[in-house]
Amino acid sequence: MEMKAVRSTFKFLFYINKNKTAADGTTAVLCRITIDGANVVITTGESTNSHDWSVKRGETTDKKTNQRQQTFREEIEQGHNTLLYKYGAVSAELLKNHLQGIGRTPTTLLALSAEGLKARRESKSEGTYSNNRCSDRQLNAFVRSRGEEDILLTALTIDFFDDYRFHLKKKGYAPATINGHLCWLSRLMYRAVSQGTIRFNPFEGAKYEAEERKPRFLSKEGGGGNALGIPVARGRSRTKPKNVSLLRLYGFGIC
Repeated sequence: MEMKAVRSTFKFLFYINKNKTAADGTTAVLCRITIDGANVVITTGESTNSHDWSVKRGETTDKKTNQRQQTFREEIEQGHNTLLYKYGAVSAELLKNHLQGIGRTPTTLLALSAEGLKARRESKSEGTYSNNRCSDRQLNAFVRSRGEEDILLTALTIDFFDDYRFHLKKKGYAPATINGHLCWLSRLMYRAVSQGTIRFNPFEGAKYEAEERKPRFLSKEGGGGNALGIPVARGRSRTKPKNVSLLRLYGFGIC
């Protein structure tokens, strides 16, 4: 008797329950996850007015809400891939618990990145979150380009860091942008160390891209600029250097 392989089915749907509304007239955006015929419902943390909801598209008319919902969608897909990579099979309930953080400490790189991104989103710092989301996407794309769904944190070495740096260079990004994405990767390692998943940062001492720093122009007043051999900006008023942290100097915003 010939045995046929059983293919697992995985899908999810965003929807609202118009019969359950809050005092302000809004209703929660829910997500139904179905795996092999079994389904669970999980809240997305978003809410909307029923007249702003598109059943066909499964989204609202609010751009920011849709962006956060897209992030949640990516977390679902990433969570499914992580569990599949770890256990070889996934149930709807297991995925729900994973998304809610029940009994979970990420042991793989992309899962850790998704967790770190979620923490940034909850901090409600939109600029930082946007930058980190871009770095998360770049990291996901790099791992996928290696033919892997994810990679165990314990399997990471400094060679991975260098390969990622060269990958970003080949894509033509500026040194500051590359360093921004590398900083996100290093930050994830420190997070893993603090969680006890790994004992040390495998990228300690890794080399970053050299960034060309243009010298500050000095005023020609008093001849100081020429005396120091520093180019003088003509026709410009002096400006005070801004105190910007190292990480904020890095350009995260190019996806």
